[in-house]
Amino acid sequence: MIFAHRVVNIQILNMVVTKTKAKAKLDKALSDYVRKSNADDFGIANCFTCTARKNWKQLDCGHFITRSKMSTRWLYKPEEGLVNMMPQCKRCNMTGGQQYLFAKRLDKIHGEGTADKILRMSNDITKFSLAELQEMTAHYNDLFRKLPK
Repeated sequence: MIFAHRVVNIQILNMVVTKTKAKAKLDKALSDYVRKSNADDFGIANCFTCTARKNWKQLDCGHFITRSKMSTRWLYKPEEGLVNMMPQCKRCNMTGGQQYLFAKRLDKIHGEGTADKILRMSNDITKFSLAELQEMTAHYNDLFRKLPK
């Protein structure tokens, strides 16, 4: 009986580790895509909050709403005006992400109330399955590969 209990615990632990790794892979895939897709033909992108121009590889993928909010952690739908992440210079990203400036810029680009909408969405409880995380990772890796070199 004790042996069966240990096997179940090991299986749960493996699932958690796998899901943690899947989240990290999705973070990287989406970060790469967001930063590079916002760059010009020379690989230069603007910081979303201070507009400093840098190579996309030197920028962070800054979030408007903290990554701990799973419902908006990977929210990137620019065609719908819903983006929780954009390229940011390290200075802006490491000083709290410049959330106020981020919100103002979201509203200016995507319409008044966009930041409030994303803020409300962040309070939804969302859980992603391992398969969903892997599917999103594959999607953003594919989009990244299709970007101009």
